[in-house]
Amino acid sequence: MPNANSIRANQALVAGLAAALAGAPLLAYTLSNYRQWLAIEPGGLPYNFFGYLVNALMRPFARTDTRLPAPYDRSKLAPLYGPEASRSYFAGAQPPARRAGQRPDVPTFTVPQRQTSQKAPADTVGRERAFMEALAAANPRLLRLRASAAEGGHHDALWLADGVPRPGRYLNGLQGEFAHPHGEGSAHVTLSLADAEALVERGWAERHRLSGVLAAGISWGYVLVYAPRDEGEFEVWREILLASTRFVASASGEEVAVPE
Repeated sequence: MPNANSIRANQALVAGLAAALAGAPLLAYTLSNYRQWLAIEPGGLPYNFFGYLVNALMRPFARTDTRLPAPYDRSKLAPLYGPEASRSYFAGAQPPARRAGQRPDVPTFTVPQRQTSQKAPADTVGRERAFMEALAAANPRLLRLRASAAEGGHHDALWLADGVPRPGRYLNGLQGEFAHPHGEGSAHVTLSLADAEALVERGWAERHRLSGVLAAGISWGYVLVYAPRDEGEFEVWREILLASTRFVASASGEEVAVPE
C-alpha cells in the first residue's frame, strides 16, 4: 500500500502534468506566433522574445478598425489637430483614385506593422530612399533625413528640421519624424486627417494600430502606405510623401520644393 507521502507526491505530479497539458495549446500558439513575428523584419522593438512580449502587452491598447476611414469625430479633434488637419495637401487637393485590386495582408501585430503580400519590386525601397534624400536636399530649411526613432534606427526617416513649427500638436508623439519606408516597400507616413481618410477609404493605406491611442501619442493621420507594385503606384507613393511633407510643414508658411 502506498504511504501518505507517496500519494501526495503522485497527486502533485498529476496536477503538474495536467497543468502542463492544459497550457500546451497556449504554448504552441505562442511559439508559432513568435516565429511569425520574427519573420517580419526588425523595427521599433528588440528583435527577440522580449520585444515580442512588449508587442503582445500593447495589444489590449491597439485598435482593430485600422481600415475604417474615420472612426472618430473630426470636429472634436479640431482643438488638438488645428485647422491644417482638415485640408488635403495633394496637388489640386485631389487624392489618388482608388487603388486597384485587394489590400495586402497585414498581420495584427502591434509593432512592427508590415505587409506580408504584394511586396514591392526589389529596387523600389532604394528609389523611395533616394526620393526622400532628394526631397530633404531640396528643402534644407524644413527637412532632415536621419535614422528613424520609431523604427529603432533600422530605417532612414524624414524629420522636420529643429525649430520648424508643427501643425497643432500633431507631431509631438514622434518628435518631428513623419515618414519612413520599410524593407518590403511599405511606409509609415503622417498625413492630414482629410488625406488619411481618403487614402484609407480608397485602399492605399491603413492606420497604425496605435494611431489615435492617447497613451501612444500617435496621431490619427499616421498610416501604413502599401508598397508600390509598379511604376504607376510608385508615382502615387511620391505624391503621398509630398502631401505628407506639405502638411507637416504647413505651419511654417514655407512652400515645399519638389525635387526634379
